[in-house]
Amino acid sequence: MAKIVIDPVTRIEGHLKIETVVDDGVVKEARSTGNLFRGIELILRGRDPRDAQVITQRICGVCPQSHGVAAALNLDSAFGIADKIPDNARIMRNLIQGAHVIQDHILHFYHLAALDYVDVAELANYGGKDSDL
Repeated sequence: MAKIVIDPVTRIEGHLKIETVVDDGVVKEARSTGNLFRGIELILRGRDPRDAQVITQRICGVCPQSHGVAAALNLDSAFGIADKIPDNARIMRNLIQGAHVIQDHILHFYHLAALDYVDVAELANYGGKDSDL
């Protein structure tokens, strides 16, 4: 059996560690660990619960929308109104999440992953003579 540890996982926003145990090409165990404590839970302690929707968006600069919508959904459940949300509010939340997915994919590819696919040094020397471009 071989243990494979990837720490840190790169090309992502945040801090992540992956540990796997592989036996004869088969993954027997796998763990993912987010090892960054930001203390948002401590900041929220003792505050008005409605503050969570604004404060939790500061968890991540890449995906504040997801944290805001997640907080709103949790507040709906906590206040017992999850089944009473107007259709327009549900549609707006879905549009916010959809716009975030588009923005997040663009950000992830061009800022975090593109360097794995593009030879930047070669691009710097490109003279613009490729008729296919």
